[in-house]
Amino acid sequence: MKQSKPYNYKKQALRVYAYYAAVFFFFCTCYACLTYTTAYYLDSGLSNTSIGVIQSVNSVFAFLVPPVMGILADKMRSTRKALVICVLLNIAGFIVTPNLRGFMPLLALSSAFAGTRNASDSLTMTWVATELDNARTQQGIHLNYGSVRVWGSVGYSLFCILLNILMDQAGLTIQGSFYIGAAGMLGMLTLLLMGKGKKPAPGSTAAAAKPLTLRQLKPGRLFRNYYYMTYLVAYILIWLASCFGLNYTTNLLQEIGVSSAFLGTVSGIRAIFEMPGIFFSARLAKKFGYEKCILASGVVFCLESFLFLTAGNSMMVLAAQALHGLFDGLFMGLYVSYLFTLVPRSLAATTQTLNMALANVVSMVFYLLGGAIVDNMGVRTVYYLAAVIPAVGVVWFAVTLAIGKAKKIPRYDPALDETEQALTAAN
Repeated sequence: MKQSKPYNYKKQALRVYAYYAAVFFFFCTCYACLTYTTAYYLDSGLSNTSIGVIQSVNSVFAFLVPPVMGILADKMRSTRKALVICVLLNIAGFIVTPNLRGFMPLLALSSAFAGTRNASDSLTMTWVATELDNARTQQGIHLNYGSVRVWGSVGYSLFCILLNILMDQAGLTIQGSFYIGAAGMLGMLTLLLMGKGKKPAPGSTAAAAKPLTLRQLKPGRLFRNYYYMTYLVAYILIWLASCFGLNYTTNLLQEIGVSSAFLGTVSGIRAIFEMPGIFFSARLAKKFGYEKCILASGVVFCLESFLFLTAGNSMMVLAAQALHGLFDGLFMGLYVSYLFTLVPRSLAATTQTLNMALANVVSMVFYLLGGAIVDNMGVRTVYYLAAVIPAVGVVWFAVTLAIGKAKKIPRYDPALDETEQALTAAN
């Protein structure tokens, strides 16, 4: 009788790592192409106030769409399927955007695009983190999220620099960069469809695919979770700080007298410095704890705003971006993994998309305010606001953690969650 070949865990681990690393590579490549969105709006003749309005409305859609897709993913018990839908819509967004001019057409498309783009961002992180956990429990493959996520920064940095070179040397237009983004999304879609038929390792059990109702999921469990609710506020403020000030780098470079094409190099350098932060995030969290590392990121986001305030040349901007990248990488490598220690596994997609959605609601207010500040008071003034945001987040997080410890409020434990136990038993 013909014997079956023994299961090669080492070879399978390499395949798992390569597959999800490639997913992040393609996904973040597309984000490099969005670096020039503000420059495209300015080239289209929009004022900073109009751009602020667009970004604020984008935040509304970025609030509405992700939770819907997150709940859909948890109901279908397939984050990948919900992600495929978002990626298809993103491809359409990349293709149509460069063919539009004028405030209203750009407002309409960019808003819808912002919704699907932010949903796919949250779903990608949730999907990969969940699949890596499945690989650990079902196949004995131990891969930390940060070591895989780092390849997203590799893709982002390489393409930011490549786009800068193509614009300077080959005459690539901003419109052309959007088509490159569509091609990157197509690569990610191909990988997602390739993953459809992945077989579990011998002896493992595939998760039940039967859809759930909201009554069965009971998402209200999240709002009774002290550590999740307090972290949510801190996450929103620190996340907002990680991107708010950077949104005005184009304006800052223009004030200094540097071409907007240099924005690609600036973004690429930031992404390069993200890599060690992401890669070593799990190790740092193990040594110092999640909370201390997240607090450290918030403190640095506050301090870096003063570097932007005093920047007088492109090298100072690069230095500020490098510092930001290092601690933004640390934050990116930790906030998803930390979040999943606080909430039920069955609500993973809902939680991550809800976090991103609420963060975008808050950002809507700040983008409106930021656009008006730039038009009326200059771009430097906006960095004072960018310094205050993370400072509030750090103080809030530190104080609420201290209160939870003082009052001995217990952390989430799935063994004590009757709903989670029932869902697990049903599988």
